[in-house]
Amino acid sequence: MSTAAAPTIRPRGTGLRQAYDLALAGAAGAVLGLYLYTELVHSENVWVRDYWAGMVIGGSIGFFLNAAGPLRDGTWRKLARVSTWGAIAGAIGGAVGLVVGELVIGWFQGGTLGRAVSWAVLGLGIGASQGLAYRSRQRLVYGLIGGGAGGFVGGYLFEGLRQLLGNRYSVSQGIGMVILGAGLGVFLALVEEVLKHAWVQVLRGRQEGRTYLLARVRCSLGLDERAEVGLFGDPQVARRHAEIERGRDGYVLHSFAPSGRTKVNGAVVSAPQTLKDGDRIELGQTLLVFRQK
Repeated sequence: MSTAAAPTIRPRGTGLRQAYDLALAGAAGAVLGLYLYTELVHSENVWVRDYWAGMVIGGSIGFFLNAAGPLRDGTWRKLARVSTWGAIAGAIGGAVGLVVGELVIGWFQGGTLGRAVSWAVLGLGIGASQGLAYRSRQRLVYGLIGGGAGGFVGGYLFEGLRQLLGNRYSVSQGIGMVILGAGLGVFLALVEEVLKHAWVQVLRGRQEGRTYLLARVRCSLGLDERAEVGLFGDPQVARRHAEIERGRDGYVLHSFAPSGRTKVNGAVVSAPQTLKDGDRIELGQTLLVFRQK
């Protein structure tokens, strides 16, 4: 039986595609959040305004960023669950981040660097929603790094635009919010791409080209919409078909499906099997490739 590793490929859904999708989601969330804030919040107190601005904008960005993946997969229950938690976590992080960020910019006495650092604090709060929504420490770390970097870049460009436009705050604020949301999405995707340890890519099936990060100790694979790797459109895939567990010696595949429906490199899996980079995993008619750095 041949055990040749899968060829090195980069199907759609990875790298630039992931950054593009999250940039659009983050920008859309920022625009909606800014619109809701300007329409609903009319307090004269600057701290109250900052609190509600961070909550509304952060919640909206958190919702859109966490909804992007499940929406692409058509997993509606998962969409409802992770986007709700993403919105809640983003709202809390955004509120705290913006209030703390205003204290930071006051300490810097304004300026481009002060704005960039203050928005980085805001980005940290919103980026944390990734880990909280998926209950993953790894995603939390990626979210904090990506959110902080995206917020810093967004704040830097916002302040530059504000000065370039002659302090036309409303215009630069709108553009700046788009940059903030898009920047958060881009950096979240890039940080994940650079730092991820293990993942699977769908080579054949309805989600062909889709990449799933193995960010938890145990990641389930199957038809269940709550699965970390949801595989749909294949009648031979069970609701709880298999699980990939991260252990001291690497990643191990456990099969729970009827005999013969789970294979690794063409061989039927009848016992827990340690995975190597490039191993091909067949679940019914769906083909995945396991990747590990």
